[in-house]
Amino acid sequence: MQTRNYLSLAYLTVDGAAPVEHIEAASAGSFDAAGLRIVPPSHLAIDYGVVGNPTAIRDIKRACERTGVGVLDIEVFTLNADTDVGRFMPALETSAEIGASFVQAVSEDPDQQRAADRFASLCEAAASFALRVALEFMWFRQLQTIEAAAALVNAAGRANAGVLVDALHLSRSGGSPAAVAALPPKLIAYMQLCDGPAKAPRREDLAREARNERLPPGEGALWLDELFDALPDNVPISVEVPRRVDVGRSAKERAVLAGDAARAYLAKYRARRT
Repeated sequence: MQTRNYLSLAYLTVDGAAPVEHIEAASAGSFDAAGLRIVPPSHLAIDYGVVGNPTAIRDIKRACERTGVGVLDIEVFTLNADTDVGRFMPALETSAEIGASFVQAVSEDPDQQRAADRFASLCEAAASFALRVALEFMWFRQLQTIEAAAALVNAAGRANAGVLVDALHLSRSGGSPAAVAALPPKLIAYMQLCDGPAKAPRREDLAREARNERLPPGEGALWLDELFDALPDNVPISVEVPRRVDVGRSAKERAVLAGDAARAYLAKYRARRT
C-alpha cells in the first residue's frame, strides 16, 4: 500500500534550474527531495559545473541543510558502446558527497553482453560510494521496455541495481501495471510520476512529449491507480511533469504546481484504496 511515499522533484519539472535553485524550488513545493542533473545527458551540452567543484558542492549541501530537502537521485549516466566507466568516478564521488541515494543510468549499447558488462561496471563503481543505480527505459531509446531493462539488470547481477519505472515511458512502450507486478519488488528502484493522454503520439514525437508535454497526475488517462497497486509499498516517487505551458513560470511556481498535483492525486488514490 502507498501510505507514505518519499516525494522528489525531478529535474525536468524545473528544467533549466541550477542545483541550488532546484533545491529551493523543491522546498517551495513541499517535496522531501530533489533529483539533480549534474552529469549532462548525451544529447545536451548543459553542465552546471558541479562535479569535482568544492564550492558548488558546498553550496548544494548548504541548500539541503537550510531547506531540509534531500537528494534522491542524480542524472544522468549514459552508457554507450565506447563508454569508459572510470570517467564517471568523479561524478559518482560528487553524487555521494551531496547525499544522493541513486544515480540514474541509460544504456545506448545495442550489444547486450557488452551493455550488461558496462552496466555491471557502473554498479560496482557506484557501490564503492554506497550508491544505487536506477536503469531507465524509453521507447525512443536503445533500451525500450521494462522487460529489457529488467533483463539487463539481471544480466549485470549487481545487488545495487534496479529499474526506474516512469509512468509515461511504461505506457508508451506498450507496458502495463501487470508488467510491473511481474517483477520482484526488489528490482524496482523508484518511479517517476506523471500522467498523459491514453493515445500515444507518433513515435517520432515521443521524445518531445516526454520532455515537454506531460500532464499532472490525475489529469490524464494513464492507469496510475493500478500502477501504484503493482509497485512496492511506499515506493519513492520522482514527480516529473515538464509542460510547455509552464515555461514562463519560475522554478518555484512549477514545483508548487507539481507538488500540489502529486499530493492531491495520492490522497485520492489512498482514499479509493481504503
